[in-house]
Amino acid sequence: MTAFHNQIIGVMRFSYPAKEGFAVSGLEQDALEAHLYDAARIAQRFRYLETITLPSLAAQTDLGFRLVILSGSSLPMPHRKRLRALEEATPWLKVVFLDRMGALGAAKRAFRRGLEEGATHVTGFRIDDDDAVALDYIARTRAVADRLIAAGLATQPTALAFSQGIYWDLHDPAQPFYSFREAQPLGLACAMITTADLPTCIYRYNHRRLGCYVPTYMEPGPDPMFLRTLHGHNDSGRTIPRHAVELATRKGRRLLAERFGLDPDVALALMPEAPGSGRAGKAKGALS
Repeated sequence: MTAFHNQIIGVMRFSYPAKEGFAVSGLEQDALEAHLYDAARIAQRFRYLETITLPSLAAQTDLGFRLVILSGSSLPMPHRKRLRALEEATPWLKVVFLDRMGALGAAKRAFRRGLEEGATHVTGFRIDDDDAVALDYIARTRAVADRLIAAGLATQPTALAFSQGIYWDLHDPAQPFYSFREAQPLGLACAMITTADLPTCIYRYNHRRLGCYVPTYMEPGPDPMFLRTLHGHNDSGRTIPRHAVELATRKGRRLLAERFGLDPDVALALMPEAPGSGRAGKAKGALS
């Protein structure tokens, strides 16, 4: 194949009032915005964003990527300014405010806003504002995507995903951390290779069914590549998967630092109760 330039772009939807795609999307616009922009809710979303997601991206071994934060043009001005301040302080971050529209259309526009001149391909990933990726996620995604493109195996939209990760239940101080291997692509640590005209994007399909619609490459490990939080306000109703393996809290803390570039003390302060304080007797996750 001739020379190519593959740009890595991520899109994160931050309280975006989409017309569909979320549990609350069916609300009338005023009711939806009242829900999304509730002071306590959005303060919590900023805490997750600034404590978990952005630090994991700032710790990447490959910083040659662009993250586009997609939010609504109706987002109250104090929150818009807070996002703009993050953008000004972060070279790889771009903030986009769009009017309410369909979730896919908004996502595709957001990816295009991150596109740079000269790119022949885009490897677009998705991430939520309360999750994290491992500090070598961008580097490993680029390596796999470039090999697929060079081998002629990504001539049509092609997905790539990493199956191993950590689930973190913020409301279970006795056993917060679990290890799990996904049998199907998770929306997290998952990307789609397309040509730079972006005929589609990773938000086009239900991530669990990507392999039904586009060629999909999955890499099983050996290291955890995503950190998925559960906190009771997840739109998708997340739960700890069956057969997930309990991790000792001490090991979970170590992985927060070593695999995700987080400050464990700051991150664990997001939990309403400190690990080890929530159940009678010895906490299951307290020791390594």
